[in-house]
Amino acid sequence: MSRSVFPNGIDTFPELFDLPSDKVNDANRLTELKGKASLDTNEQNEIKALTAKLQDYMITPEQWNRITDCMTALETFFDKNVRGYILQKQEEWRHYVDSFRFVGNWTNQTKYSFQNLVNYRGHLFLVLKDVVADNNHTPDLTPDTYRQVAFKGDKGDVGLNATFKGDWNGSTTYHLGDAVFKDGIVFVAKNDSTGKEPNINSANWFPYPQSIIVGDSKPQNLHPAISYLEVYN
Repeated sequence: MSRSVFPNGIDTFPELFDLPSDKVNDANRLTELKGKASLDTNEQNEIKALTAKLQDYMITPEQWNRITDCMTALETFFDKNVRGYILQKQEEWRHYVDSFRFVGNWTNQTKYSFQNLVNYRGHLFLVLKDVVADNNHTPDLTPDTYRQVAFKGDKGDVGLNATFKGDWNGSTTYHLGDAVFKDGIVFVAKNDSTGKEPNINSANWFPYPQSIIVGDSKPQNLHPAISYLEVYN
């Protein structure tokens, strides 16, 4: 039977103190009597009296056994009632962490988990609870299920839609937007063509802006987007 009252109550223990100098002889006498193989009635009564007199200065086997019972009761309670709770919360936390990921574009009839991130019309939404998507409850209209965490940016300026095709080849067919390298300059196709050699006066090609030509004679009708560096011999 356990000497501990936990978990139905809190165990209490007497406060103990260091042995004062005027009690040293009593302690030695008690130790002496405890070491005897047999005791007469007077010695037995003396042990009881000394034990009562020194009870605030020593840990008895009964007190130590209560301490170990308390530790066992605490460990047993933790094992039966706390360990399972912690393991359950760890599993829940692992599920939340694993679910906190981008799962692509929002799609009707797809099952989404709490913490999933979805893209809807360019905006990023966080799923607030497990849900099966449907077209009547889209992310932008269901704030209790989806929370918008990022917004689609403004459309930028239209850039040059060029695809680099390497060095120009007369037998290759090039299409609008193709870019080639010829005579130290990058040219971009204005239209589809085959065998139309790129140059600064071509009706089929235009030089990529901020190109530089190096030579010993300035080309005729130099495109304004091209810088020319002349080398004197």
